[in-house]
Amino acid sequence: MTSQAGSIFLTWENLAFAMPLILLCSFYAYFKYVPLEYGLPILGVLAVIMLIRAQIQKLKNKKLEKLDEDMVRELVGEDDSDDIKKEAEAKKSRQAKARLEQRLAAERKSAAKSQQGKKGKKKKGKDDDDDEDLSAFAKKKK
Repeated sequence: MTSQAGSIFLTWENLAFAMPLILLCSFYAYFKYVPLEYGLPILGVLAVIMLIRAQIQKLKNKKLEKLDEDMVRELVGEDDSDDIKKEAEAKKSRQAKARLEQRLAAERKSAAKSQQGKKGKKKKGKDDDDDEDLSAFAKKKK
């Protein structure tokens, strides 16, 4: 036999077919010969370690993606300061527009309420124009 041919028994295909049986036997031996008071905490610690490794891998991937984006920007030659300034100005203008819309809506509401109040007074038939004139001269207490 040549070294390139390898063994006919140790192949990836055979390992894939044998893996369920190997895992079943391993679990049986683990729970049969390792007491539960030691075995379960060990499995818990292994599970936590695997979760931590997965989270660390996600963080590394995010850092790499951000680094890749920064590298692409540098290679393309885009000026980030202009983009940042434009985004900041756009955000400020959106906020200003939102505040203006809120203020206008509040003014419309108050105007509508005052119109309804005036209509109600006129419907009652009372003509109390004097009250409005006196309120202009009233003094506020401090």
